[in-house]
Amino acid sequence: MSLEATHIRFALDIKEKYQVQDIEKYVSGTIYPDSRYITKIDRELTHNDDILRSEFAKNDFRKGWQVHQICDTIQNKIKKRALPELFLEKYNGYNEQRWVVSTAIKIIQDINDMQQFPIKDCLKYLKFSYNPNGENISDIKKYNKIIINLYKDKTKTTVEDNHKTWLALGIDNELNNKVKEKTKEFLKDKKLVKRIESCYQMILSDYIEVFI
Repeated sequence: MSLEATHIRFALDIKEKYQVQDIEKYVSGTIYPDSRYITKIDRELTHNDDILRSEFAKNDFRKGWQVHQICDTIQNKIKKRALPELFLEKYNGYNEQRWVVSTAIKIIQDINDMQQFPIKDCLKYLKFSYNPNGENISDIKKYNKIIINLYKDKTKTTVEDNHKTWLALGIDNELNNKVKEKTKEFLKDKKLVKRIESCYQMILSDYIEVFI
C-alpha cells in the first residue's frame, strides 16, 4: 500500500478522468481500503484485481477505492524498479524485513507528498464514512479519524507522527520501532531520499501510460 497522503494526492491528480461529482465520497473512498487495519477484515476484500475492472467504479466512493488499488499496483512495481538494491530476490514474498523496508520507503514518500498539495483542505472529506463490506461503521470512522489526526495542523509530518499512527493502527511496538529506525536510517541518505521522493511522478507517468 501507499500511505494516505500519497493516495489522496494521486486521486486528486487523476479525478478529471473519473468525472467525480462528489469529492467527499471520492476522497473517503480512496483511503477506505486501509481501514482494514482497524476493522480486521481480510485484505482480499479491500485489495483485489476485480477492483480494477471498469464496471467496479459505479459511484464516486468506488471510483476512489479503485484509484487506491491502481496506486498500490503501480507503486509496488515502481519501488522495485526505482530502488532495486532494497528489494533483493531473497526478500521476495512477505517477510518482516521486506515489510519494514517497504513501509519506511512509503513513510518518506508520504511525508513529501503531503507537502505537494493542500491536504488540510481534504481532511474534511474524511468525515464521510461507508462500510461496503459490512464492517462496523464506528471502526471505519475510527480509522478516518486516525488519518485526520496524522495530517491535521501540520505542514509536514515526522517519523514520530507516523510511529504513533502505526501504533494506533494496531502494529505492535517492536515491529513499529524497526520501521522507525529504518526510516531514520534512510533519511540520512539524501540521495536515497530524492530517489524515493521521485517515485510519485513515476507512478503518475505509469498511470498515464497504462490506464489512459
